Amino acid sequence: MNNLKHIEDYFIKLHRSFGISELSYQNRRLELDESNMKQLVFASEAFDEEFENLVDHCSMIYDELQKGFSLKIRKDVNNNYLVNVI
Repeated sequence: MNNLKHIEDYFIKLHRSFGISELSYQNRRLELDESNMKQLVFASEAFDEEFENLVDHCSMIYDELQKGFSLKIRKDVNNNYLVNVI
């Protein structure tokens, strides 16, 4: 992926801003974990503004992989963020 660092940075920023730690993108459809949806209720206006950008980033990954994917963001023991695409 040409923009790997940019994509990692974007999803880490999204996690810090909205608490989204997992998502799935299958058949050009974005799915968020139920626990993330509960958190987004309180940040709905800000997230609404970010949603289209999120879908664009997911589409970019989908086009590169040529298949659906799941994405998880975790912190390691040194407080570094890890973005895993499965």
